[in-house]
Amino acid sequence: MASQNRDKTKLGRRQELPSNRLLDSPPRLIILCLAVLVISASGGVLLGNILTKQDEITGISISSALAFPESPTVVAMPPFEKVGMLPESPFAYNNYPAGQATDTQMATLSPQSRIPDVVIEEPELRRGLTPAEKAVRLQDPPWKRYAALAPPLDGKPMIAMIIDDVGLSQRRVEELVNLPELLNMAFLPYAPNLQEKADLARESGHEVMLHLPMEPTGENTDPGPDALLLGLSQEELRRRIIKNLNSFTGYVGVNNHMGSRFTANAEAMTVVMDIMAARGLLFLDSKTTAASVGYRFAVQRRMPSAKRDIFIDNVIEEDAILKQLAKVERIADRKGLAIAIGHPHLETISALKKWLPAAKARGFLFIPMSAVTALTFEG
Repeated sequence: MASQNRDKTKLGRRQELPSNRLLDSPPRLIILCLAVLVISASGGVLLGNILTKQDEITGISISSALAFPESPTVVAMPPFEKVGMLPESPFAYNNYPAGQATDTQMATLSPQSRIPDVVIEEPELRRGLTPAEKAVRLQDPPWKRYAALAPPLDGKPMIAMIIDDVGLSQRRVEELVNLPELLNMAFLPYAPNLQEKADLARESGHEVMLHLPMEPTGENTDPGPDALLLGLSQEELRRRIIKNLNSFTGYVGVNNHMGSRFTANAEAMTVVMDIMAARGLLFLDSKTTAASVGYRFAVQRRMPSAKRDIFIDNVIEEDAILKQLAKVERIADRKGLAIAIGHPHLETISALKKWLPAAKARGFLFIPMSAVTALTFEG
């Protein structure tokens, strides 16, 4: 019996609450209170940090959704807004002074240092064609293979509208491809995301060219990375020509970007024209100088070729551009064909948006450069 009573006493002590023992001891009670305070403070800080972080994330998400509901380019820059351009290249529209591009910009813009001297097979030739169809397409020179669909040439006065310096801005490319008539879009070889932009233009029914940078006469004007310059060695000149020609695919031919000094040099232009002729490209002489030998050399090599009649936006004002477009119509009426060159300025795009449908209504026909050169090509 005594043993059972001792067991009951031990069991009762084990079942006694710890809090009762802590409360019976002042030191233990003090330690308990301090522990509760520390735990409470730590928990509060942690919870506060979590809530604050969540508020920041929510705030950023809300701000982003308000600022860019679909695309930052569309929301931040409404069509034709008179704002300073933020180009994807410092060489936008021929106005970048020589020697001011940073090393970082040049590294970003310049393609890989060496591209083999080969013609890259286009993605479109790798899909959807039978081997026989592919063989036929590959036998065509690029000026035929990538030609835009030309309208029937039914005796109407014709206009080939070329837009140079294309590719530096995605937004400008989108504005151009959405214009209501066929354009010839000459892309700079150092433009970012070049292949995607050129593909967009072709898929929209426009014809694509390569705008090949060449040395100008102005010492403070920089034509951009890997431009063709008279002081280069023969080896470096060939390397740059090939690198530029390999920068993207899907173009029918070339016209010169700047080049008032380079195109007047027979020795240098011989190298360029020989390489382009071997590749089956057409050539449009932009005629940035009356001394250019480009068109004459192209004809000698039996290349599809033409030369520019008029620039439409030497004065970058919409009214002045519309007056130049009226001259384009008069040239087309008189000669049967006018070859005009413009640039992707906001004012030019705005003027074209108004003028193109009106000119079509007056009976003018907009055609690709491949159709222009086919009219006189003897090869």
